[in-house]
Amino acid sequence: MKKRPLFYLFCMVASIGGLFLTSCNDDDYAGAAPDEITAHYSNKLSDGTRSNLALTYSGHELIGKSVNFETNDSRTAQLTLQCILPHEMETQLTGISLVPDGQGGYTFEGNATGNQTGTTFSYNGTVQKGKLALDIKSPQIPTNPLVEAKKLNFVKAGVVLRISGGLDLGGLIGGKLDEFLKPVLRDVSFHADGNITASYSGMQEAAWKSSPANLVSFYMTDGNTLYVTPNVDMIIRQIRLNQAVTRADDNLITVLPKVYALLNQWSTTGLKLTYNENYAITLNKTELDPIFALLKVLPDAIRDISIGEIPVLGETTIGTLADLSALISDLSLTLYFNRENAG
Repeated sequence: MKKRPLFYLFCMVASIGGLFLTSCNDDDYAGAAPDEITAHYSNKLSDGTRSNLALTYSGHELIGKSVNFETNDSRTAQLTLQCILPHEMETQLTGISLVPDGQGGYTFEGNATGNQTGTTFSYNGTVQKGKLALDIKSPQIPTNPLVEAKKLNFVKAGVVLRISGGLDLGGLIGGKLDEFLKPVLRDVSFHADGNITASYSGMQEAAWKSSPANLVSFYMTDGNTLYVTPNVDMIIRQIRLNQAVTRADDNLITVLPKVYALLNQWSTTGLKLTYNENYAITLNKTELDPIFALLKVLPDAIRDISIGEIPVLGETTIGTLADLSALISDLSLTLYFNRENAG
């Protein structure tokens, strides 16, 4: 009989211990703990070897982007995609179920719609301590006239250019632009995932090539307003790859940081253009101003391209025109296309 109180005491201790063990088990995650995977993941060129994001969009690698991953319990998570969908600065995905992968990480998947643009897509990925892999699959921007057109063949360029004092240089500059573009640009394709690709040829090449995916995206806010967004990191990397293959002059590599700083302002909202039903796309002066700044830092080989003899200005180059940009009173650039032989 004297042993029974000790028995009850043992049961109480065992029960309390069980409660503590149960409480501790709540923190025994099947993979990494929340604070080990809640992080900012990025694959920008500036990250270098610190890049911790592997990202694909429509089956093609996409760099220059970042993703925030958050979880409180390693069971559900929230993703914030930053400038990944065309014309969408942030896309939040919530209530994502995390499934342990048996290797210390988690897998996840789902379907979603862009918060700002209505772009639909599916996704899947894996996360582990120090690394996030994410695939954006089958993205579809809302239908628009350019998606319906699919491919537009380049016809000609038109320029409106007036210098303070009434000097009209549009015809001359437009002619020079045609001379430059026709041998190098054949057509432009507008894809349902928001990608823009083009068939182009190098200045010294005869064969037409197709530009890689994910260099440039587009989005239409209405039937006449078009935003074109360059992925500056992807473009600069492509330039480096092309120069590695062609062993071109290192001049362009030298100015890439300056190019990056100037063009990066377009990497979120994009360039605003107007579109009309005759397949003409126009870029106006306010959007062209950064191009003049860009011309000033490009190699002399480009700045010294001759535009021709211009009254009052004499023999004029692209660099001279860039230097005179403050005197320009009216400027627009229009590219004219047609749908003949569209794919």
